[in-house]
Amino acid sequence: MGSAGTGGSFVGNRGEFSCGAGGQLKPVRGRLVPTVAVGLFLSAFLAGCGFFVNPTFSSTYISPASATIATSDTVQLAAHALYANGSQDEIGGDSVSWSSSDPTIATVSSPGGLVTGVAVGTATITATTSTTVPGSGCQTVVSLGPPIQVQQVCHSGGSQTFTATVNVSVTASNVNRAVITTTQASTVSQSTATISEAPATLQFYAYADGDASNDVTQGVTWTSSNKSVATISSGLSSGNGLATSVGAGSTNITASTTNSTGQVVSSQTIVLTVQ
Repeated sequence: MGSAGTGGSFVGNRGEFSCGAGGQLKPVRGRLVPTVAVGLFLSAFLAGCGFFVNPTFSSTYISPASATIATSDTVQLAAHALYANGSQDEIGGDSVSWSSSDPTIATVSSPGGLVTGVAVGTATITATTSTTVPGSGCQTVVSLGPPIQVQQVCHSGGSQTFTATVNVSVTASNVNRAVITTTQASTVSQSTATISEAPATLQFYAYADGDASNDVTQGVTWTSSNKSVATISSGLSSGNGLATSVGAGSTNITASTTNSTGQVVSSQTIVLTVQ
């Protein structure tokens, strides 16, 4: 009578194979069965032998996607891993290193990802992590036939570095109200604006809480409701709030941000007409 063990086996057109400790495939004895049966059983068998590995790490992102804080205030950032199979999870601890493009504007703890506002302005926060590329070492590859073929394939190991960035805007105070305008240093609420047909540009500005010194132009998210009329730059290191005409018509320009308490703050709407 045989004894129970940790191995497994599958039957193919050319013979019966077993998987013992160590994941090695060994021919046992010849037997003919339908190829379809082999295919249905093969996935479960290989999983038992340890042939399936963790999903491939494909990219990273940071949450929240942007943030606006006051000087001396903080915001906690988190890095997340995206996998090739669509799953995701948070990357924690020492696995992520954090850096700030301008520590005189905002600092970030590393490890940790805690951002602290230092002075009015915008800083780009970067999260960097490395992962081992799957496929290092050797594995046994089984090809369904007929005939069934078993061969060992070896791959060299390696690592890959992934980065993600977000913009953190630091204001003189936490944003509770935002006003947008086409006049620099003005906090007067504006409802309309006009530019000529393409190509033409018009710079928009955003100020927080009625304070012309509290410029959040680079920290808010700009939106154009009709991009066939005009686009507006947003989230760019080269500058935000620049509207570019595309065709005649009208579009609504707005700006929004999430303050350090998690509240979404939206500006008034300016109707931009392209003539």
